[in-house]
Amino acid sequence: MLPSVGIVASCPDGGHCKVGHYYGNPSSDVVWFVPPSGLETLPEPHVRWLTSTLAQVRFDCGPECSWSYFYDAIRRRLSEPRRLVLAVDTKRLLAAMAEERALVVRQFFSGRPVARIERDWAPGVWLGAAITALHFDPDGRLSFTWLRGSERVPVTERVSVPSMPALPGPPPPK
Repeated sequence: MLPSVGIVASCPDGGHCKVGHYYGNPSSDVVWFVPPSGLETLPEPHVRWLTSTLAQVRFDCGPECSWSYFYDAIRRRLSEPRRLVLAVDTKRLLAAMAEERALVVRQFFSGRPVARIERDWAPGVWLGAAITALHFDPDGRLSFTWLRGSERVPVTERVSVPSMPALPGPPPPK
């Protein structure tokens, strides 16, 4: 028999939750999530199993506010909280996130940035509202439609996204 593994939540008053992951007994073997900075407790979680062993646990904390944790059941590892996740690539373990006025792609577990996309996004709205469609394609590229400038003209792009951060400095000699 294989041990039980999963996500567990305790929300006694509906809005203030303890959420954790377990390997073995869901009553006694729970490792509780640490709330992100600025939150004393966690809101009710939305758990989405992206694959049979990889979960995204998302917490909505208001307009233009959400936090996601990623849980790998095989390796029993939990990511740090990731803010404003807009799309995920489960094959390469990448998340596209709104960070101020840039779309940043980071590795789930290390948090290292692998791409930063800056455009003339529509002014006056948060970045998530200026991006009207966003997803990772099977070939690893990121497809997105966004609203450009004050005219809010829709623009569709497909960009390559590396799996690893670029190495600093000059390329190695051949």
